[in-house]
Order: sequence, then structure tokens, then C-alpha cells
Amino acid sequence: MINAIDEARDSEEAQAALQAFLNAEDFEEMEAALDEFPLLEEPEFEDAVDKLIEHASSLGDAEAVLRFQDRLDLLYDVLDNLGATPVEEAAEAFLNAEPGADSDAVYAQYEEWLDSDEAAAFLEMMEPADPETAQFLTEKRAALAVLRRG
Repeated sequence: MINAIDEARDSEEAQAALQAFLNAEDFEEMEAALDEFPLLEEPEFEDAVDKLIEHASSLGDAEAVLRFQDRLDLLYDVLDNLGATPVEEAAEAFLNAEPGADSDAVYAQYEEWLDSDEAAAFLEMMEPADPETAQFLTEKRAALAVLRRG
């Protein structure tokens, strides 16, 4: 009987964690979901999401596959930033910002850190994996330089 109660509670917790995972639409929301449901950090959770992606794919549900994969990528971003320095967090937010007004807003939010030589050095040390990423980093470095000059 106690095992059944524990399993039901664990199942409810897993369902709530999955719902929070699926509802998180940006970095901050995923970070909040992870704070509330540490289960999201467990390898078993990733395995379960991978199985859901496979199942949705086998059903031909491309929309569900994209939604699960998008949320998984967002979760990976949050997990990658655990323990990051403020400069690293600021640089990551800047890299994820859309060009233009979104980048300007992120710069204003993190100006204390992005205006440092350390932030520029952090972006410079990033090694692109392919030409597209190299171009992206070049554009982001140039945008940061323009914002730093004011």
C-alpha cells in the first residue's frame, strides 16, 4: 500500500514536472521549472522526453516533435548555465537575443557585465563548429562592440 502511494506521488510529480517543462517558453521560465522540479535535471527525465519524441515521430506528429525538442534545447541551455559566472550568463543571454531591439534590451539589462573586457574575451574564445556559427559569432561580437562604444 505504501509503495502504491509513493508511486502515485512520484507519478504526479513527474506529470507536474513534464507540464512545467512543456509550458516553459523562455530561459527564465525553464529556469523556474527546474527550480521547482529538480527532476528535470535527471538523466531519466531526458530519456523519457527522448521516448516521447520518438513516439511523436512514429505517429508523424512533427509539431509535437518540434515542441519537445525545442523545450529540451531550452532545458540544455539552462543546465549549461548552472554555476555560470554573471559575465557568462550575460554573454549567453546576449547570444540568444534576436538582433536589434532584443539585443539592445539584453545589453541594457546586463550592461554591467557586457560592458566589460571579460565579456568580449568570453565571446572571442568561443570556437565555432561550422561556417554558419562562425558568421553568427562574428555578427554578435560586432554588435556587442557597437553597443559598448555607445
